Amino acid sequence: MGGCCTALVVGAQDLPWPRVQRLSGGTRLQLDGRLDEAEWARADSITNFTQRDPVEGEPASERTVVRLLATDAGLWVGLWAFDRDPAGIRHAQLRRDADLETDDSFTLAIDSQNDRRSGFLFSVNPNGALHDAEVLTFEQQNDRWDGIWDARARITPDGWVAELFIPWQTLRYPADGTAWGLNVQRFIRRKNEYALWQAWRRGEGIRFLEREGRLEGLGNLPGRARVEARPYVLATNRLDDRQFRSDGTDSVTLAGALGAEAGLDVKTAITGRLTLDLTYNTDFAQAEVDQQVVNLTRFPVFFPETRQFFNEGAGIFDFGRVRQTQLFYSRRIGLRRDGTPLPILGGARLTGRAGQQQLGALLVRTGGSEDATDFVGRVKRDVLGRGYIGAMVTGQARPDAPTSLAGGADFNFPYIIKGKNLVLLGSTAWNRDSAGASTANYSRFIIDYPNDHADIVFRYDRVEEGFEPALGFVSQSGIQRFAGQVTLTPRPRRWGIRRLDFSLPSWDWVSRLDGSLDNASLTVRPLGAQFESGDSFELNLKRLWDVPPEDFEIFPGSVIAAGRYAYDQLEVSLEGSEARTFVPEVSVTLGELYDARGYEFSAGLGFRREPHLLLFAEFERTSVSRANDAFAATIARLRADYAISPRLSTTVFAQYDNESERASVNARLRFTRSPGSDLYVVWNSGWTTALDSGVPWRRPVRGGLVVKYIQYLRG
Repeated sequence: MGGCCTALVVGAQDLPWPRVQRLSGGTRLQLDGRLDEAEWARADSITNFTQRDPVEGEPASERTVVRLLATDAGLWVGLWAFDRDPAGIRHAQLRRDADLETDDSFTLAIDSQNDRRSGFLFSVNPNGALHDAEVLTFEQQNDRWDGIWDARARITPDGWVAELFIPWQTLRYPADGTAWGLNVQRFIRRKNEYALWQAWRRGEGIRFLEREGRLEGLGNLPGRARVEARPYVLATNRLDDRQFRSDGTDSVTLAGALGAEAGLDVKTAITGRLTLDLTYNTDFAQAEVDQQVVNLTRFPVFFPETRQFFNEGAGIFDFGRVRQTQLFYSRRIGLRRDGTPLPILGGARLTGRAGQQQLGALLVRTGGSEDATDFVGRVKRDVLGRGYIGAMVTGQARPDAPTSLAGGADFNFPYIIKGKNLVLLGSTAWNRDSAGASTANYSRFIIDYPNDHADIVFRYDRVEEGFEPALGFVSQSGIQRFAGQVTLTPRPRRWGIRRLDFSLPSWDWVSRLDGSLDNASLTVRPLGAQFESGDSFELNLKRLWDVPPEDFEIFPGSVIAAGRYAYDQLEVSLEGSEARTFVPEVSVTLGELYDARGYEFSAGLGFRREPHLLLFAEFERTSVSRANDAFAATIARLRADYAISPRLSTTVFAQYDNESERASVNARLRFTRSPGSDLYVVWNSGWTTALDSGVPWRRPVRGGLVVKYIQYLRG
C-alpha cells in the first residue's frame, strides 16, 4: 500500500477540511484497485476514524486512509484499509446490490447539494462488489436506487484496498457550489466494528447529514450531461398457460409465443439539481419477483416495490405510514392487485430541488385492461434546519370510472436536544372518487425519540370510512389507532453482550370510529440481547385482540366467525451472526390464534463460500388445531447466488406454499458490460402442487424465458 503515509492528515472538525486534488485534463487514472499512480500520494488524506460500535468514541482498531481526486470525468476515491489480520477479512459477496452487512465494507456518503438533507451512499467490499443507496432520513435509505459508478478492490498482505470512480453526471449539484457534504465509514465484520470520520456517535451514523464533514475545492465542476439514454431490446419465449383439472389433465388457456420488444428510458438534466426521466414501452423483466406468503389475517398484504423506474428518487413521494396507510403506493401503477403486470405505455418523472423546495412529479400512462392515466405531484419546503412542510396530490383517470383524486399536507421536524434526537411529524389527507363525491380524511401525528439507550414512539392515526386513494395503500379504514413503543437498550459491556433490549411495552390499539374495539396487540419483551459476536435473541410475550365484523377465511376451508377474540402468544427468536460461514435463524411462537391453539415455527440457514457462493434456505410452518378442523400453513424458500465476478452473477430463487398450492422458480443471470449497460437472462416458471398424481414438472402452469439487453448512452 505504497504512498499511504506521505500526504497531509486532516479531517477533525478543529482542522481544515480536506480539499479534493484537482487533476489536469490530460491526467489519466486507471480503475484497477492498485492506487499506484503518483497523483494519489499528493492528495489530502482522511485518517482519523472513530468507533461508533463497539466502543463509542474510541479510535478505530485498524488504520484507514481515504483520499479523493477530481478529474474532468468524475470523482475518484482511494481507500487503504489496513488490517493486522488479513486472513480475517470477510468477503463473501460479489453480486451488485447484495447485502454487504455480511462482509467488511467501505461506505462513502456524498451530499453533493450541500443541504444536509439529501445524499447518496456508495459502498464496496474487498471483492469490489457494489452497493448504493439514496439517503431519505437519518433513519432510512432507499437501497433500490442504482447510480452509474464503478469500483475495483483487492486483498493485500496489509489489508485491502479499493478504488471508486463516480462520474459527475451521477450526482446532483448546484453550478456555483465549491464544497460538498462528505462522510466515510469502515465496517470490520469479524469485530462488528463501525468506524466513521464524522457523525460517529450512536445516535448519528453515516446517514446523519447534520454532522457530516466537508470536501472543499470543488468549484468549476463540469455541467451534467444533458441527456442520458438507456434503450433496451428484449426477446421472449413464453410457454403455454395451463389450467389443470383434479384428475391431472389440463387445457391450454393461452398459447405460448415468441416475441420481441424495444423500449427507451431517457434522463434529461433540466438544471444541475433537477432531472426529468422519460420512459417509453417500459419493461421490468429484470425486477425481482415477490415472495410467496400465507396471509393468516383479514388485512391485505403489502409487497415492496422492485421496479427501477419507480424506485429512483422514491423518497420524495413518501407520504403516510408505510405498509399501513400510504397516499401513494407505486405498485398501483402497472400491476394488478394480484401482482400480474399491465403494460406501461410511457411515463415521465421529475425529481430534484429548486431553491428550498424538493420537487417530485410523476405521470404514467398504462394500457391493457386498466387503460389509465396516473399522476402524482409532490413538494417539500425546507424549514427549521432539517425539517420540512410538504404537500402531495395524486389521481387516476380512467374512461370507465370517475376520476379519483387525493391530496394532503405533511410536516417533519427533527430536532437535536442536548445530543438526543427528537422527531415530530404528522400529515392529513383527503380523497374522493369524483368531482361531486364526498371526501374522506386520513390524519396522523407522531412523537419519536430514536436514540441509542431508548427508542420511544407515540402515534395516533385516524382513517375515515371511504379513504381509499386509487394510487394508495390502506390496510384499514373507518378506524382510529393509538400505537407506540417504549424500548430500552442499555449496554452492560460485560458477559459478551453489546446491547440488551427491553420493550416495556409496544402497543397497537385500533378502534372503530364509534369507539368499539376492532383489533389490538400488546407486546412485552422482558429480555433481548445483541452479543459482541453479532448473535442475537429475543423473548416476546404477546396479548392480541381481534373483533372481525364478519366471517373470513383464514386458510382454505377454515373460517373464523365474526365475534370477539382475545388470545396470548409466546415468541422466542435466535439469529446468528452474519460473520459466520453458517448463519442460523430460528423463531418459535406458541399459544393461541383466534379460537385455536397451535404453534408457528420458522427456520433459516445461510451458507457462504467466499467469494462466489451464497445459499439461504427458509422454512415456515404454522400448525393450528381448532374444535372442528385443523390446518398447517407451510412456506419454503431457497435462494442461491453464484457470482463469477462483481460484473457476472446468477441467482436462483425457488418458492412453495400450500395455501396457493404453487411452486415457482425465478432464475436470473446478469452481466454488466460497463456501468449502466447490462444483459439479463431471466427464466420464470410455476407449477401447481394440488394434484394427487404429483407435480407436473413438464407442464408448468405458466413460464417463459426473457433475454434483455440495456445499453447506457450519454450525450
